[in-house]
Amino acid sequence: MAFSMAAMMTASAVPFFFAYGRDSRRPAATAMVVLVYAATWALIGFALDYVMGMVMMPSSFLIAAGAVAMAVVYALTPWGRWARDRCRGMAQREPRKSRLRDTLADGAGYTAYCIACSAGMMPVLVVGGMSNALVVVAGAAAMLLYKITPWPVPALSHSR
Repeated sequence: MAFSMAAMMTASAVPFFFAYGRDSRRPAATAMVVLVYAATWALIGFALDYVMGMVMMPSSFLIAAGAVAMAVVYALTPWGRWARDRCRGMAQREPRKSRLRDTLADGAGYTAYCIACSAGMMPVLVVGGMSNALVVVAGAAAMLLYKITPWPVPALSHSR
């Protein structure tokens, strides 16, 4: 599950990685940001796999529907919208200077916003089965669309 989680979430962050690489023009810094991001999501996947191995969760439509409902509610909360705005905003800003500390901070900052942004979707993906390649591909596509599209609709979003 660790590899699946890292692959899925890294694919959903491609717009940020391209923007970071374009603006920094430092391939080593971009590789470091990708490594920080992927390693963090691999650790999250490992932890989720460990927890899921300890808990026997029955599979049912009701549990899956509850996970989807929880994801929608989370996306509409102020915290969910704030995290998504920050996650999207990181892909549009210029990176800091070329110091290693700044590169690590950029990678860790984007990763933290992405974790907060994606928290509502994680139960759906876990319930769906992260060991299933179709779930991983569908999850990557859903996370990418979630991060780059203006949903919830702007009328529901908070004003700045």
